[in-house]
Amino acid sequence: MELYKGKYWEVIFVDWCQEFPGQCIVSCEKESLSDLSNEEWVELGIIEKELERVCKKLFQTSMFNFACLMNNAYKDGETPHVHFQFIPRYQSKVLLCEKTYKDRHFGYNFWKWANSKLKRQKDIFTKTEKLEIFQMMQNEFALEETK
Repeated sequence: MELYKGKYWEVIFVDWCQEFPGQCIVSCEKESLSDLSNEEWVELGIIEKELERVCKKLFQTSMFNFACLMNNAYKDGETPHVHFQFIPRYQSKVLLCEKTYKDRHFGYNFWKWANSKLKRQKDIFTKTEKLEIFQMMQNEFALEETK
């Protein structure tokens, strides 16, 4: 679900899995980080700052991970494109959609347990609740879209 589309970047709300409430993908069409212009880096910084502001206000997020991992494109035989995982992290429990969310591995690399069905962070939200979280973010997000 598209949260924002700027001049160079778009923000996609991860509606298929909200292991970390507010989780998004920030992507552009460039194939490599070294291809990014100064203007593209500036827009990325503005988007990152706004995502942090929104998540702190709505969800009392403690910190953020921002990761650029492009391995799957090569593994899946696709053309790679620059994209970042925006992962809010929570030191304390958060009440959201009438559910108590706990970041089980706060302070640790979120990928460490990603492949373990027993240890990975669980997505506790229904499709309807994910839509509600998206709408909360959409209503708060304050950058002008450039379509």
